[in-house]
Amino acid sequence: MANAARYNMGSIRPAVIGMGRVFGASLTAVSAFPVDTKGHHDAGEEGGSSLWVLAVASMVLVLLGGAFAGLTIALMGQDSIYLQVLSGDPAESQSKNAKRVLKLLKRGKHWVLVTLLLSNVIVNESLPVVLDRTLGGGVAAVVGIIFGEIVPQSICVRYGLPIGGYMSTPVLILMYLTAPVSWPIAKLLDWILGEDHGTLYKKSGLKTLVTLHKSLGEISERLNQDEVTIITAVLDLKDKPVAEVMTPISDVYTLAEDHILDEKTMDDILSSGYSRIPIYRSGNHLDFVGMLLVKTLITYDPEDRIPVRDVPLGAIVETRPETSCLDIINFFQEGKSHMVLVSEFPGSDHGALGVVTLEDVIEELIGE
Repeated sequence: MANAARYNMGSIRPAVIGMGRVFGASLTAVSAFPVDTKGHHDAGEEGGSSLWVLAVASMVLVLLGGAFAGLTIALMGQDSIYLQVLSGDPAESQSKNAKRVLKLLKRGKHWVLVTLLLSNVIVNESLPVVLDRTLGGGVAAVVGIIFGEIVPQSICVRYGLPIGGYMSTPVLILMYLTAPVSWPIAKLLDWILGEDHGTLYKKSGLKTLVTLHKSLGEISERLNQDEVTIITAVLDLKDKPVAEVMTPISDVYTLAEDHILDEKTMDDILSSGYSRIPIYRSGNHLDFVGMLLVKTLITYDPEDRIPVRDVPLGAIVETRPETSCLDIINFFQEGKSHMVLVSEFPGSDHGALGVVTLEDVIEELIGE
């Protein structure tokens, strides 16, 4: 953002300087005009009073030049996205200032820039005319640079937002006063360079930003490692396929549809710790016909030795391995199922690769 502001300032500064010199030409002409010779007594009185006038005028011009130079840094250095973040946070101490600056910049960032540069150039072109007659050329240049450029810009770099918020109304008034000149130039810049919309981050940039918040800022406001892990994992959900988080089919606890639910099988099911068990067709370990909910077995007696096919089975949903984790978690949120079969050929009797559950996605989020 700062680079963009410097680019804009550099691109329009020559034109603005030219206009400023036109406005300041009259003062230069006045300074060069010969003064009528008067008596010693009158000349002494006039010399004393005019010196005070020149001193006051010099102070006013230096302050104005510094204000315009500082406000250029204070306002142009603000990122509109960052201002929206601050203005939308009621707990943020600079929320009011952010709203004021954002409201001002929405009228046209180039309009604000041209107004401040034009005003600064007019003052800077007029300042040597007055300051040279008060302090002399060399001293005047040093005073003008220190108090008209270095000091105000240094202050506004550090306290740009509060100063910009406090001075937003005077700047708006100045924008309307210079509108006949500044507004057309600003619109031309909008057309040539485009309007500024703030800094937007890609996902990789957001992850870097989140990671930086683990070590920067006040200790009480820093993110801990768990928060960083979860936030970055959420940002990766859309681009991460389920094939990366699924349990391979070779590691999945499965049963054949003709398997007898005797006491040993019941013990194995309970000791496995799974709440859902994929059921495959007898003779084909990759052709799944349904899903057994373990809680339904509570009504069955192992001594009955019934086959799995006689127990009501739930439907098993199938998906391709490239399906994103975000789509899967959205499906799980619908409450229809908490297990999905990952298959290269969904709906066929072959191609099963593994299963993904809600627990798998949650573990991916928390980094386990």
